[in-house]
Amino acid sequence: MNFTAEEIIERFKRGDESRHREGSGLGLAIAKNLTELQGGRFEVYIDGDLFKVVMTFKRAES
Repeated sequence: MNFTAEEIIERFKRGDESRHREGSGLGLAIAKNLTELQGGRFEVYIDGDLFKVVMTFKRAES
């Protein structure tokens, strides 16, 4: 992987630069913004040749 966890969530950044047809590179940026708008936390971890996303939200009170 030739990117950092911070770089992969930037708008228009693609994880695989060889792909030119599919995707705009907005998916993770949108998911991060939506998560944060709802009071959650969005974290990306690099694990070898994979990246993992952890979204954490507060438990809803009933």
